Amino acid sequence: MMNIRSIAFALVALALFGFGTASSMAASPAGRFCGEVISSGDYQDVETMLNVDKDGRITGTYELDEPDGRVEGTVTEKEPGTGTSRTLVWTDKYGTGLLELDFSDDYKEFKARWGGSNNGRFDAASHTWNGTRCTSLSLR
Repeated sequence: MMNIRSIAFALVALALFGFGTASSMAASPAGRFCGEVISSGDYQDVETMLNVDKDGRITGTYELDEPDGRVEGTVTEKEPGTGTSRTLVWTDKYGTGLLELDFSDDYKEFKARWGGSNNGRFDAASHTWNGTRCTSLSLR
């Protein structure tokens, strides 16, 4: 009887520890985010896919549909960062610029600002770009 209780206690403790570890490991900027970005002077739907490299650097892609066609681009963190505030560089057919991301503590959403560049110098990030983790029902 004592062995069964000990085993049951150990299994419950392992299950609780495992769930706690899994939820903290799940908090990551990696994933698919659906949101809006100001582009061409208006809000456009945007889908942002983010990955985290083994060194902690965020990279990814994004897609948005504008009146003159689809825009596909990439985002890359120049230096691996930590925490919920990160600075990336975006690149697409219009050029390149900075993307300043601020994630929620659970990484379920971000609010960001982006800016362009002029003569190789980055402009201040002043245009809105946001995203919330896409659900399986989210359509783009």
